[in-house]
Amino acid sequence: MARRKRKSGRLGAVVMAAVVAATIVVVIKVRRDHEREPKLGMPHDCRLGPTTPGIDVSYYQGDITWPRVARSGVKFAFIRVADGTDIFDTKFEANWRGAGNAKILRGAYQYFRADQSPTDQADVVIRALRKYGMGELPPVIDVEDNAGLPLSTVAARAQAWIARIRTELKVEPIVYTNPGMWAYRAVPELATQTLWIAHYTEGCPELPRPFEKWSFWQYTDNGRVPGIEGPVDLDVFDGDLTGRAR
Repeated sequence: MARRKRKSGRLGAVVMAAVVAATIVVVIKVRRDHEREPKLGMPHDCRLGPTTPGIDVSYYQGDITWPRVARSGVKFAFIRVADGTDIFDTKFEANWRGAGNAKILRGAYQYFRADQSPTDQADVVIRALRKYGMGELPPVIDVEDNAGLPLSTVAARAQAWIARIRTELKVEPIVYTNPGMWAYRAVPELATQTLWIAHYTEGCPELPRPFEKWSFWQYTDNGRVPGIEGPVDLDVFDGDLTGRAR
C-alpha cells in the first residue's frame, strides 16, 4: 500500500507539472498574440512628420461608445453612409452624431458599386449629408470592386460620382482604393484626388499609378480600440489634421 501511494504521489506531481507547463505556454501565446495586435497610430514608418490616428466604421462594428473612442486618441473617423444605392447603413446616423458629439473629425464614405448609376449613388451621399450635416472631412468614394467591368469603365464612373459630389456639395472628394484593384493599369482619371490607400503591410503602402503620395492609409482591418467591440479598421493621416478639416 505504501509503495502504491508513493507511485500515486509521483504521478500526481508529473500531471501537475504538465498542467503548469501547458498553462505557461498558453499565457505566453496569448500575451504574444496581444502584442502582435495592431495598435492605434501604428505603424511608425513611411512618414517624415507628424501623423493623425483614425478609424473607419460601419454597422459591422455594432454600437460604438464614441466618448471612449475619443479618449483612446482617435482623432478622425470615416463612417459608412451606404453600400451603393440599395443599402443605407443602419448605424450611420448614430455613428455620425456620436462621433460629432465626441469631437472626432468625420467623413462619410460610400462603397461604390461600379454596375450601378454613379450619379444615383452620389445622390445617396448628398441627401444624407444635407440631412445630417456635412462632416469635417470630405466624402469618400470607396472603389475596390470592378463588378466584372473594364477598369477604364470603373474609372470613368468613379469620375462621374466625384463630379456629382463636387458640383452639389462644393468639395473635393477622397478616393479610397487598394493597389490590387488597379494592378496592370494606371488611373490618371483619379490621380488628382486625395488618396486613401488600403494596404496591410509592414512596409510602406504600394500606390496605384500615377499616384505619388497617400494622404490616408488604412493599414489593418484587425485593430482594437476602446469603445468598439471586436476588430476595426485603423487608419493614419500623413500630417496634422488640426485646422485642415474640409
